[in-house]
Amino acid sequence: MFPKLILLTTLYISQFIPTTFFIQALPVFMRQQEISLDAIGFLSLLILPSGLKFIWSPFIDRYRLGKLGHYRGWIICFQLLLVSTMLVTAFLDIQNKLNALLTCMFLASLFSSSQDIATDGLAINLLAPEERGLGNAIQSGGNIFGAILGGGVMLILLDKIGWRYSLITMSIFMLLNLVPILTYQEKSPPQLPKTAFLRSYFQPFVSFLSRPKILPWLFIVLIFMMGDSVTGLMIRPLLVDRGLSLPDIGWILGIVSYTTRIVGAVIAGLLIVKLGRLKSLIMFGLIAAITTLLYIIPATGVSNLFVIYTVCILVNSTQSMAYTALLSAMMDKCEKSTAATDYTIQVSVMFLGGIAATVLSGMLASIMGYAFIFIMSAAVSLFSVFLIFLMMKEYGVSS
Repeated sequence: MFPKLILLTTLYISQFIPTTFFIQALPVFMRQQEISLDAIGFLSLLILPSGLKFIWSPFIDRYRLGKLGHYRGWIICFQLLLVSTMLVTAFLDIQNKLNALLTCMFLASLFSSSQDIATDGLAINLLAPEERGLGNAIQSGGNIFGAILGGGVMLILLDKIGWRYSLITMSIFMLLNLVPILTYQEKSPPQLPKTAFLRSYFQPFVSFLSRPKILPWLFIVLIFMMGDSVTGLMIRPLLVDRGLSLPDIGWILGIVSYTTRIVGAVIAGLLIVKLGRLKSLIMFGLIAAITTLLYIIPATGVSNLFVIYTVCILVNSTQSMAYTALLSAMMDKCEKSTAATDYTIQVSVMFLGGIAATVLSGMLASIMGYAFIFIMSAAVSLFSVFLIFLMMKEYGVSS
């Protein structure tokens, strides 16, 4: 079990670093340049590949790259493309080449989301059902640790050593994270039967969407993490407006808050085994929705660092627990032969909901203010929990 977790940890860390760096750095950078909140809200469109990656997931499920292995080959390929994109970005003049920077952000999102397809496929085939609670805690924790490096540490480095050397440092670390997958010998997943191209492409989608109760479940996935997406984006320009410096924001949101997310993910992974997937979704989702309302405190003008640290720690830890429970429930909906596609459809739905919510939140925040956005986020999260409760009651689902 331990070697599996080490492998998955390095994969989830490395693929999340560059995307988080752009998501963390750009809203802060743009707000410091006095760019409007509605424009910052549209930044989420640059991570659209994360919401559309289901389109090309069947190719990753079906095809392999020579002798590199099935999912292993795709992971190595996309990781190298990510590193190359970071190195190109390091030498950009970001003050005068904003369009080039946004293009690199889009490419980083494209390569990272594509690697995520292969990594999820590898994880589902690698983990036994009884290992998935802890495995999803590792997935969530790995993503969060990548966010600590890409968001917190990189923001601090950006202030200390500048843009170029920060991104070069990031690229070197990502290359080192390739070592475990390079030494891993992958067992081939179950092969799909050979069929005509169009039929082979659409068959995984038809098979997944025809399963009982899958459409209500996808609607829950769509809205369950909307609050997390909205608050995660809007808290950054809010802290800029409260006068916090780049290192302050890096420490609060990039290191301390994300460290508590790792703790929350591990606790959730252990509790999910005892409580079951859907019960955990209800419990953790309810707690996360309520704690989201704490962001109203800085939204009303409070800028005390101790208060902001406390609020961010509580919100991020509970949101992480809800996220980990959702990932575990999503994995249970997957078949091994189409693992990457089944999981990616659900992840894409989750991301599309988050993208739509953040774009709308940016426009509403500029009109209604931050506090209104945080209240709406909590309300949507509570509604998703209510739907899960109805699903359990109607269908008698208890796990």
